[in-house]
Amino acid sequence: MKRKTIICFAMCVATIAAITTSNVSAKEVKADSEEKTITLFHHTGEEAGRKVLSDLIAGFESANKGIKVEEQGIDFSSYDTMLKTKLAGGDAPDLIMGRPKMYIDLIRAGHIEPLTDEEFIKSIDSKWLESMKVDGEVYAVPLNQGGMGIFYNKKVFEDNNIEIPKSHKELMNIAEKLQNAGIVPFAHGFQESWMAQCDLQSDLYGYTLQQNPKMFKDIMDGNKKFSDYPDFRKCVQRTVDRLSFEGGDDFGTDASRARNMLITGEAAMLISGNWEISEFAEAGVDDQIGFFATPNTDDDQPVLGLAPDGRYMVTAQSENIEEAKKFIEFLTTPEGAAIVNEKGSDIPCTTNIDKTQLSPIVQDFINIEENGNVYNYEAEEIFSGQYDETFRKWQEELAAETDCDVDAMIAQLDEEIAAIQ
Repeated sequence: MKRKTIICFAMCVATIAAITTSNVSAKEVKADSEEKTITLFHHTGEEAGRKVLSDLIAGFESANKGIKVEEQGIDFSSYDTMLKTKLAGGDAPDLIMGRPKMYIDLIRAGHIEPLTDEEFIKSIDSKWLESMKVDGEVYAVPLNQGGMGIFYNKKVFEDNNIEIPKSHKELMNIAEKLQNAGIVPFAHGFQESWMAQCDLQSDLYGYTLQQNPKMFKDIMDGNKKFSDYPDFRKCVQRTVDRLSFEGGDDFGTDASRARNMLITGEAAMLISGNWEISEFAEAGVDDQIGFFATPNTDDDQPVLGLAPDGRYMVTAQSENIEEAKKFIEFLTTPEGAAIVNEKGSDIPCTTNIDKTQLSPIVQDFINIEENGNVYNYEAEEIFSGQYDETFRKWQEELAAETDCDVDAMIAQLDEEIAAIQ
């Protein structure tokens, strides 16, 4: 989840010169020369994203002689299970990919090292740190922003005289028009489970959470159920409406194929997240693809869910905590930020930047942020642990039941949540 000169937060980086004395013992010299290896556990699947990570590691190793980074890439669908297995078995990696609010259960269980007192944290704008906090402690640094919505093929829209929809009704009318013209309205790469989750989340993380910010917490505390929220029911109904426009072999199509359907114009739209931008840029088509917020309100003012994205955390089990923290610190330096921002394909944490350096799709996100409604969906506590796993599995089932009874599906979800409380 690459840019050229963008830095997600304003900071002053102090350069500290290491001073050595002439009377260092031979034993100390030997200790200093020993190379340490830190492991980085991640689920970066996009080719462009892996290239940025590789460059980031190379830059870190160059700036921190004697420290090597060994990356362990895991498929997203298996990531949480593998991570928890490693933590439970005492085989924790030094660094893990993930945002604090999504791993509250691990943090409260003592598996993640706080960064609150680190010197480099003090220079980060406090408003961006709120999403990196759990129970008042900071566990990651914000690199950019993440959000989901609808990518569209500009030529397909232009050729069919279609304007960007502002309401759900307009979106449904467009989908029907496209289908009648022999064009797949929405590309679905549901062979990969996470893509089946994007449809609901692109809707939910905007207006519904904006209106009900404590929904997830109240449900986890046992004070509420999903069926208590009319806005959630509307969100599910809109999702079912969108899913009724099938793209063919939805569950036999992977994310790469779905993305290509959009690029070639076989499909007009793709519901996904900001991680797609680097893929479109790498393919050289990011000027041909646009983005708009999923229409998710009763009026024509859709709300885009957009949250600061902290990418890596340090595990408390790590035997190389200081070295792992150095990696996090490197992300906050001008050198680290330059690597992350090189391609201009991520959404910066500030709109006070030179837009000419950004992908046109990123500019679409920023235009929404500047002129539309945006909600930080991690401003409050969200599902984590078993709650998150259960909810995601239910979203996948929803994607498979395109003619489902919405109330029955929500009742099923409430029962599944109650079973783990």
